Amino acid sequence: MVVCEGQLDGEFKGFEDQDTIFHFYGGQKWRQATYYYYYHYAYMPRAKVVREGGKLMLHVNGLNVSVEVVQA
Repeated sequence: MVVCEGQLDGEFKGFEDQDTIFHFYGGQKWRQATYYYYYHYAYMPRAKVVREGGKLMLHVNGLNVSVEVVQA
């Protein structure tokens, strides 16, 4: 089930740790819930937060990996 969908605001530099905040264009903010490092640069990529088995996962277009997030 898709919880949030749209474009990330500004530069996206991949996933890092629990201090990483993802800002969606329009105001929603999501924080990475676990440590997972994966560098990928994109400017304002499309993304969505999907509920998968009790977790909220952030999927970014162009990546075949996702991370667990919580609302910030």
